[in-house]
Amino acid sequence: MPMANTGALKQRQAEFLNRIRGADPQQRTIDRALLNEQNELGLILDRSVEMDKIPDLMRSILTEMAREFPGQDLTVLAYTPSNPARKIGTARLNAQTRDMSYDPEN
Repeated sequence: MPMANTGALKQRQAEFLNRIRGADPQQRTIDRALLNEQNELGLILDRSVEMDKIPDLMRSILTEMAREFPGQDLTVLAYTPSNPARKIGTARLNAQTRDMSYDPEN
């Protein structure tokens, strides 16, 4: 039974990633989006994204994720498009309290 759940989760993750990518087909905001095994979303942001816009972007992505994955604690990590990518911020949603937080990297 757990295998079926894993498959269903992977399918939902793939559909969610496709929706994010489809919402930004020219990659003006998000260069790449991927989910890891902990259901953490990593976003490599385009160079044109202004640093002060990132918290709002992260909140809107968390809101979308919460619809897709209800009842789960969620994390979104933002990265620069540099090589190697550098983490610029972390957004979290606590499923119990519905609190969202954003912490920029120093």
